[in-house]
Amino acid sequence: MDKLKPFKKDIYRLLKEEKNSDTEGYINHVKTLLYYIGRVVLCTSLYRKNAINEKDFSDLVDGKSNKYLPPIFDKIQYNYMEKLSQLEKGIIIRDILKLDIKEIRQFSLGELYEYFITNKERKTLGQVYTPLDIIDYMINETVGDKEIIDNPYYKIIDPTCGGGYFLEKIYKKLYYIFNKNYNKIIEANPNIEEELKWGIGKFIIENNIWGTDIDQFAVFMSTITLLLKVDELEVTPNIYVRDILLEDKYDLFSILDRNPNFKNNKFDVVIGNPPYIGHKKIDKEYRKKLQYYYGDVYNNKSDIAFCFFKKGHNILKEDGKLIYIVSRYFSESPSAKSLRNFLKNNFSINKIIDFYGKKVFKGIGISPIIIKCLKGESYNNHIDVYKLTNSNKINNLIDQIENRKVFRHFRIKQKDIRDDGWILIGNNERKLLNKIINLGDFKLDNICNCNQGVITGCDKAFIVDKETIKEENLDKKFIKPWIKNSNIGRYQLKDTNKYILYTDLIDDIDKHNSINEHIIPYKDRLMKRRECLRRKRKWYQLQWGRDYNIFKDPKIIFPFKSEKNRFTIVYDEKLCSADIYIIRIKDEIRNKISLEYLLAFLNSSVSEFYFKCIGKKIGDNLYDYYPNKLMTLKLKVGDNITFVDNVVKRLISLYSCLKKYNFKEKEYDKIKSEIENLEETLETYFYELYRLSEGEIKIIKNNIT
Repeated sequence: MDKLKPFKKDIYRLLKEEKNSDTEGYINHVKTLLYYIGRVVLCTSLYRKNAINEKDFSDLVDGKSNKYLPPIFDKIQYNYMEKLSQLEKGIIIRDILKLDIKEIRQFSLGELYEYFITNKERKTLGQVYTPLDIIDYMINETVGDKEIIDNPYYKIIDPTCGGGYFLEKIYKKLYYIFNKNYNKIIEANPNIEEELKWGIGKFIIENNIWGTDIDQFAVFMSTITLLLKVDELEVTPNIYVRDILLEDKYDLFSILDRNPNFKNNKFDVVIGNPPYIGHKKIDKEYRKKLQYYYGDVYNNKSDIAFCFFKKGHNILKEDGKLIYIVSRYFSESPSAKSLRNFLKNNFSINKIIDFYGKKVFKGIGISPIIIKCLKGESYNNHIDVYKLTNSNKINNLIDQIENRKVFRHFRIKQKDIRDDGWILIGNNERKLLNKIINLGDFKLDNICNCNQGVITGCDKAFIVDKETIKEENLDKKFIKPWIKNSNIGRYQLKDTNKYILYTDLIDDIDKHNSINEHIIPYKDRLMKRRECLRRKRKWYQLQWGRDYNIFKDPKIIFPFKSEKNRFTIVYDEKLCSADIYIIRIKDEIRNKISLEYLLAFLNSSVSEFYFKCIGKKIGDNLYDYYPNKLMTLKLKVGDNITFVDNVVKRLISLYSCLKKYNFKEKEYDKIKSEIENLEETLETYFYELYRLSEGEIKIIKNNIT
């Protein structure tokens, strides 16, 4: 049971009035309350230990003095004390004095901070909080009894410690190990006995645990949380307000040099959850500095998280361990090519846990990877990969790593992972993928053009239905059928009831009264579009109308995001939205490959397996069909193209007929049965074309269902 629940309710009531204010105001109020909570709870701890008397306690909680408090209270620049009312202070003091010493020891400012910060504020701050079960797993992967018995001065650093979640868990783990193995540690390291007499907690905080963060308030939370764990009064946590990415030996590590037990400024473990900040959110000057120091892993379009891999390498001992949980984006992004090369050549990658599209962070749309490495030679190294395959209704996924129904386990050679992008699949899948690639005759990018659909810049202005067209007597010359992502099925186009006003065909809007009257209410909004502000578009034109000729000819269309391959042909003149892409065969290739043959390949299980091996998974069952991956597929052309063409045309016709019947009617079942037979015929065609064995077909089916 959460013993702090009544306390949390009281704090929530204090914050409630601020909920409707701006985000920054709410965040500042949370910090103000937590600062005072941290002050009062630490003073209460000192008072319970008889380290201060009642008057000292009163002066400290009133802010009249910082005596007896750690230096972090003198360094806090923001005057939190003046921002609180006497009522708020009174409620906090009252609730904290109700806590016993055990409850105070378990107190975590970081946990409270996460409790009161909502998804809205997290996105504003760019903060991601690691689930506690994942933190436990990562710590267990890096430190155990043996490490501490062999070396009681084992050094662990979280370079972006935030609210101290990793540091607090590390403390608890180390305290357990020291207690459990106390005699063995003394026996193996007799010189340490005198230090441990001053307290195990004090020893751990001053010798084993290190943290940095650029946020002073985060360092404050981490410091207070650790200090509350120990009975000893004079304890100095190794947690610093520093931008570790830009530190050199004369700054942070000059501090470390003063510690006689810290040798060569190197750590045994670097652990954490580096911040995910894309290039667009990084100040230009700061980005230049990162490129200067981390040019071999970081470029102008990289994520700041990439730099923490190199920094981790720099501050690790030889054979030291690095374990991060990071967005899986780095494993496949073109901007991370140099990072992947750095990891491959400077670390032995022990383990990768790929959550493969599953979003494990609360309120944040990021699917992560846990990567564990050893600093040093990677020759002949094998990587243990655990890839999530089933997350349905499963809590605490990390506890299910050894469950083969949830995570698939396989080993890959480190030398086989490519700098162009990591394809994390088992050996059998890799052999099959290579077979399909090697049998291909044409790369799609060489035989096709691919274009994105229309970006209107304001759908309300340009997208209309039949009723609106009729009521407003809109000029049909500029009205075109409009296809959305949801309208696309395999071999079929579901009925559309929307149309687009293709105003790029209009030279002078004043000559077309009905259309002008329809869109003029949106003029102010349309004028604010980037292209209009730059005078590249007239106010009434589409933001990106594309080359109209793209939509005239027969074409294959497909959704940008989908659970599976969904391609169909549109023979007539229809336009589509920006969440749809368009494929057209190049003129010089049309005598070799038909649109129907290409469609059959794209909808085949062979193609789906091929794409899902190299494509980007962005949700539990959702893939990103972005052309930069799709257009790299290689197509094998068989002899009987006409046969395939006829089957595809028949399928398209049957799907069109199917819409006329209710699923309960006999004719519906008859058509559906023929569709299934024809689709199976095409599947067999491509299985035979690629000379696939029964075992290989089974691999394909297991990987796409």
